[in-house]
Amino acid sequence: MLLAGTAAAQSFAARPIRLIVGFPPGGAADIVARIVAPGIGDALGGQVVVDNRGGANGIIGMEAVAKAAPDGYTIGLVSISAMVLNVHLYQNISYHTLKDFTPLSNVGFVPLAIAVHPSVPARSLPELIALARAKPSRLTFGTPGIGGLQHLTIELLSSAGNIKLQHIPYKGTGPAMTDVLGGQIDGMVTAVSGLITSAQAGKLRALAVTGAERSPALPDVATVREQGLPSLLVVNWYAIAGPANMPTVMANAFNAAIVKTVGVSAVASKLAAAGVDPKTDASPAVFAAFVRDEFNRWGKVVKDAGIKAE
Repeated sequence: MLLAGTAAAQSFAARPIRLIVGFPPGGAADIVARIVAPGIGDALGGQVVVDNRGGANGIIGMEAVAKAAPDGYTIGLVSISAMVLNVHLYQNISYHTLKDFTPLSNVGFVPLAIAVHPSVPARSLPELIALARAKPSRLTFGTPGIGGLQHLTIELLSSAGNIKLQHIPYKGTGPAMTDVLGGQIDGMVTAVSGLITSAQAGKLRALAVTGAERSPALPDVATVREQGLPSLLVVNWYAIAGPANMPTVMANAFNAAIVKTVGVSAVASKLAAAGVDPKTDASPAVFAAFVRDEFNRWGKVVKDAGIKAE
């Protein structure tokens, strides 16, 4: 197996491997892709070039990966939004999460934070839930848009706490942040990295982080699990997948290259600086099981909430 994996890796010297990113240059997904691409190429004995195919919330990039030949020369930097959520949110989408891709490995997790304006009296999730019960449908929470992970987190919180929060969709994180800082809305859900400065300055109060562990950037903020809400464990994730039917030996070679790359301290540090907690999987099978669980979990959330993308 080791010799077969080495042979598969050596074959990639023939031409560059395309790492398709379904978002424009400069965004979070593009940054992650460019951090890991050189190391993966080195580990495989070839070169990995980033190919941005932005548009339609990542759908265009995912379609390009799904339609590519499973020869190892096309892979994709995927996220929970592009790979999992879109399939549940959009009608007539041309790819299926569990049928059209070969999962290779996670690259990193991005935990979210639930935060409120300082004028909101709640200082924990249980206090927020109690406040929401006392003021049904009056607490307003902003997100970057309908159907995103932040929106679904609000729906999970509403379900777990048996409350109703008023969802206010914006066209991006920036406008939502502006309004919560100005007190126009009560709170928001966003990546931990996006509110560190405001939280440290006292302009926002972070009530919880949605990862399995506390964030080093916000060490005093308890996790959802610590506050008795384990069903709210939510992370955005970046990973790498190929087209369906990639040979097992080839998939294993890619997995080993990704694990090796993310394990390099310099790469891990760059990911952490970009707000990504490095996380890889021991095998393609482990990542495939993770994707299947995420697909089933979020499919139920979308269905129960009756959400459709705009």
